[in-house]
Amino acid sequence: MDMLNIQTICLRSHLYCERIGKFKYSSQQTPFWVMFGVEAGEFRYTIGNETGIATAGDLIYCAPQHQFYRELLTLSVVLHYVLFTFVDEDEVPPLPTYKICPTDERRLQSNFAYLRKLHYVNDTYGIARKQWIVNDIWQLACDEWLLGTSRFTEGELFDSEDELMNRAAAWLTQKALTPFSMKEISTQLHLSPSQFTLRFRRAFRKTPSELVRSLRIRKAASLLLETEWTLDEIAKRCGYDNGFYLSRVFTESMHMSPSAYRQQHRV
Repeated sequence: MDMLNIQTICLRSHLYCERIGKFKYSSQQTPFWVMFGVEAGEFRYTIGNETGIATAGDLIYCAPQHQFYRELLTLSVVLHYVLFTFVDEDEVPPLPTYKICPTDERRLQSNFAYLRKLHYVNDTYGIARKQWIVNDIWQLACDEWLLGTSRFTEGELFDSEDELMNRAAAWLTQKALTPFSMKEISTQLHLSPSQFTLRFRRAFRKTPSELVRSLRIRKAASLLLETEWTLDEIAKRCGYDNGFYLSRVFTESMHMSPSAYRQQHRV
């Protein structure tokens, strides 16, 4: 993830698409990177082996020369269509996922609002402003990839071939922000804790504990930006006993302390 968040985007074009009733192309392949920033509506997408549903607040990134299939699921969709390159294309690793939903919704919506205002602006200042905004949106996406929660976004969590593990993932998601024991769910599934962990990892390529931790850290990151609560108060709302333990887990996952995250990501 570190190689992703140090990349700098060079904006090629930006188009604000308001109330599109039909995509001009059901699939497209370009020599540039593509970003769809969705403000309203839903569409189904397929890029490589990844298929999902994009809705308001989602970002879809597609690498150059990758086929990008899309199908409208609502009467219309509102989105920002951005073409870009990176300053150093050779240093950009593969994306963990093509769809990402930033936790910091206020910052994303603010960026979308500025892009709308700058839609028809093509002077040097306006283009520079749009480039800065697109880079900030990229950093929001990198924050989510760093959290490691992207595989577990809505509509993609319970899609393994193991129905029992799909139910387990749903249960863990529901309980993630409250104190509980992994033995509690493994007993319900009539599996030993080690059997449960191995089977869950085969289904989702993550352990149950990794899923719960990523959901808790995602919530903690959101509360750090949206509230003035102390770390102890946030910990209690994220399933942790105290702020000291939350701070340790958060720092290990995010490579920065909760206080540094709050300071650096607020606008």
